[in-house]
Amino acid sequence: MATIRAVVYHASGDIRVERVALPACGPRELRVRVDACAVCGTDLKSWKSGNPRITPPRVMGHEFTGLIETVGREVRGFEVGQRVVMATSVSCGRCRYCQRGWRNLCVDLACMGFAYDGGMAECVTIPARAIEQGHVVKVSGHVESRGAALAEPVSCCVNAVDHCQIAPGDTVVVLGGGPLGIVNACVARHAGAGQIILSGRNPARLRRAEALGFDRLVDPAR
Repeated sequence: MATIRAVVYHASGDIRVERVALPACGPRELRVRVDACAVCGTDLKSWKSGNPRITPPRVMGHEFTGLIETVGREVRGFEVGQRVVMATSVSCGRCRYCQRGWRNLCVDLACMGFAYDGGMAECVTIPARAIEQGHVVKVSGHVESRGAALAEPVSCCVNAVDHCQIAPGDTVVVLGGGPLGIVNACVARHAGAGQIILSGRNPARLRRAEALGFDRLVDPAR
């Protein structure tokens, strides 16, 4: 039996790198050869405190990218060798929210790495309902794998900037200098913000942000 390496969640404090069976690819599924997977804060919390939403043993990882290596015979619109990313949570397509186009509010969300085996493995199978609900996104060839793996958190920041209706020349203050704070600031700059102020109480994170050229870095505790 063919096997692959994977990061497997068993319980709080019990996460192992081990060999698991190569995931099968059904007629309505895609199998992807993973070349990058980010570590989310949720993964760290699951290791430290457990996670009741994870059904163990479960391959972790929901912020991943890779190249399609197998296309199910009933799948259309995808080809072997294409780079893809996907939404972290797979909606059902049947509930009232999904029927109204509010798939993020689905009452039966099933997350990669929680209900389905995730991307902290050499290969991952993308379930049929993720493909059917439009959760799989093709990535342009010029995007590096390490950048593509951050598509989901970056999309959250794009959504935030859109909701804030940032206009060219606006002054934007981002509270928090962690990874998502920095990405929010970068997206705001891309949207045309005239001045970006990044506020944070962690000196190490503020020092890391210096190289990104924001207009001001502020420690409110000082």
